Amino acid sequence: MEITGEQLKKLVTNTVEVGDVYRVKMTVKDGVTPKDGDDSRNKFFVVLGFDDQGTIYGGVIINSKINQNVSQSVKDYHMPISCEKYKFLDHDSFVNCANLKTKPLSDFVGSPKLGTVDDDDVELIKETIKNSPNEKKAKLKQFGLLS
Repeated sequence: MEITGEQLKKLVTNTVEVGDVYRVKMTVKDGVTPKDGDDSRNKFFVVLGFDDQGTIYGGVIINSKINQNVSQSVKDYHMPISCEKYKFLDHDSFVNCANLKTKPLSDFVGSPKLGTVDDDDVELIKETIKNSPNEKKAKLKQFGLLS
């Protein structure tokens, strides 16, 4: 028996929750610059919200370090995250709260769930991105981060 698109949507939407961390493929289209010679990069994506249809997820990515080539307003919105607290990390890293990233539901199919960010840290991430001068209010509302 084959799984239909609608069944797959229900399966994924019933298992992906706010705070979950997945390894997903990101491209230039997603606002991520691949390494030389590559067309994409695998990044850790923290789910923060869903659109009304449940087909697109909004979240932030975790970076190993802060890119020194970005503007100061982007650097200022990186939140440290500890590998001691989150075992899915190999080393202390930074959550980029400057911009909300979006990924379609299909990108989570077959992507490994690495862990979950605790509720207190999710709230801190949400508050940080809501205050970022780099993010639009309409996009925050789309994913339920603003009412």
